[in-house]
Amino acid sequence: MGNWVLGVLMGLLSVFGLFIASRAADALFAFFGYLLFLFGVVMIFTLITQNVGRSPGEHGQRG
Repeated sequence: MGNWVLGVLMGLLSVFGLFIASRAADALFAFFGYLLFLFGVVMIFTLITQNVGRSPGEHGQRG
């Protein structure tokens, strides 16, 4: 369940980053917004790769 919450938060962070980039008055804020977006997307894909191919009882266990 925790991975779902983290995924939703990373999705919201990505959308917020795009919002910042779209409203940026200078290049620094636009770059920061794009970095937030990229970070959120990379984290979502990391969560997907950690949880694909495992049985439901194995989620959250590493090793």
